Amino acid sequence: MNSLPIPALGVAHSGYIPAFLGRHPDAVDYVEVPFELLRHDPSVIEVAEKKPIILHCASLSIGGSVECSAQTRGEIEKWVALTQTPWIGEHLAFVTAERAEAGPAAEAYAPGEPYNIGYTVSPPMNQITVERVARNFDHYSSKFGVPILLENSPLYFKVPTSTMSQVEFINKLCCLTSAGLILDLAHFYITASTFAFDALEEIEDLPLERVVEIHISGVDFQSGGMWDNHSKPAPRLIFELLKKVLMRANPRAITLEYNWSARFPEDILLDELSLTRTIVASRG
Repeated sequence: MNSLPIPALGVAHSGYIPAFLGRHPDAVDYVEVPFELLRHDPSVIEVAEKKPIILHCASLSIGGSVECSAQTRGEIEKWVALTQTPWIGEHLAFVTAERAEAGPAAEAYAPGEPYNIGYTVSPPMNQITVERVARNFDHYSSKFGVPILLENSPLYFKVPTSTMSQVEFINKLCCLTSAGLILDLAHFYITASTFAFDALEEIEDLPLERVVEIHISGVDFQSGGMWDNHSKPAPRLIFELLKKVLMRANPRAITLEYNWSARFPEDILLDELSLTRTIVASRG
């Protein structure tokens, strides 16, 4: 990444990306690849023959109380070395929990047993969690030899026991740690919709000077709510948010995450890459 432009422009890996890179070798500067995909299909590393890789992750459970297994940590270390990623992107969420913290209804047959909930979930936004995430971040930051960036999760409802907004939570976390951030603009838009605040105004209250990478993707409207959808083009507001963020932030990377479909329309991807480059070039 040191030899790439700042900000570099990349795409998240999907089934169409190798062929896309073959047809448009200069369209992007890097490919973002999930650790979990490499774990499942190591041949995906072959994309590194065409472009540098940024490693994304959803396995550390950095927002929870259960450390990831030594096996998982060892595999992440392996892929950090093989991809030569400049950092690890990780969700500000948890994927594992322990029954001991489930209260009086915890199953008696499994006290303290870790279990995987199957999806990254935002933790409660309160002071206890801020301190826990700060400890987890400091713990993992010493393990992999590259920085860990924390990504804002989409909030679909108010998490019980939360006493602060996500913006407040992230600001407090940045006061306690040196964490760099991944700002997912679609996730932020979803959270704004859930809590009925103005995304263009509220985004200015984030610690934008900590933003190292920006994510762009689409959203969907279902059952009266807004949902994350990496197979739909980004709505126009996402690019308005990008303009606003770039007035203060100086990210090293901007990633278009259209990785939920192996047939994402190539013309739309090229148009959005062009629009993103225009916005970057026009910032003051």
